[in-house]
Amino acid sequence: MRKFAFTSILLVTSIFVFAQADNEIQVYASPTVGKNLTIFELHSNYTFRGIRSLPDPKSAHYLNESLEITHGFSDNFEVGFYVFTTLSPGGKYQYLGSHIRPRITVPQSWNWKLGASLSAEFGFFRQGIGQNYYWEGEIRPVIDKTVKNWYFSFNPNVDFILTGLDKHWGIGPQFKTVYTLHKKIGLGFEYYTELGTFRKISPISEEQHLLGPMIDLYTSEKWEFNGGFLFGLTPNSNRQVLKIIIGRRVGKSQ
Repeated sequence: MRKFAFTSILLVTSIFVFAQADNEIQVYASPTVGKNLTIFELHSNYTFRGIRSLPDPKSAHYLNESLEITHGFSDNFEVGFYVFTTLSPGGKYQYLGSHIRPRITVPQSWNWKLGASLSAEFGFFRQGIGQNYYWEGEIRPVIDKTVKNWYFSFNPNVDFILTGLDKHWGIGPQFKTVYTLHKKIGLGFEYYTELGTFRKISPISEEQHLLGPMIDLYTSEKWEFNGGFLFGLTPNSNRQVLKIIIGRRVGKSQ
């Protein structure tokens, strides 16, 4: 009975997790925000279609809203703070948790041929009201490169959960490429994965792979916009997810 109960809890939890999009869907660039600058970002992710095995397709219709506030303490160091919330298919607004994220980038004076930075994100999170919080986070290396009008970024993410039933260290590389038109519009695609844990890579049918077109707008130094529509490539992936990031920079750099 204990094994049955444990398996049932894991199954219900996994269905809930994969029914909604992640709270932050973003491939990072290596530069930090800049000394004395602060950026406020709203991450909005909506799941139009969840995984194929959901008993009720409408149960996937979560709208995740995350506020990210990032301040630059030097030209190469920033700290971000997150507030995660969601609007459930039933119309209930829920607070899910918060993270903090320090990040450091390689100075331009080092003259590296690639951009590089490293962030370490940590905090508490829960899947919904009535469920326990657990401690989680990620370690995110960022490697990127601009070649004429092309931009490439690779984030070989390592995520972890330290408490609760799903304790693990997971592997989830992410990739982005963009072609910039007239220095104002970037068109490309983003690719997100969850491959399993360091102990065991999941079978391809159990992995998450999402790929889709995206757009960046560079119309103002104060504002940022990133939007995309992701399609699931495996049975365990959400099939259709809309993601939008709107950011506003404030302050004066030195």
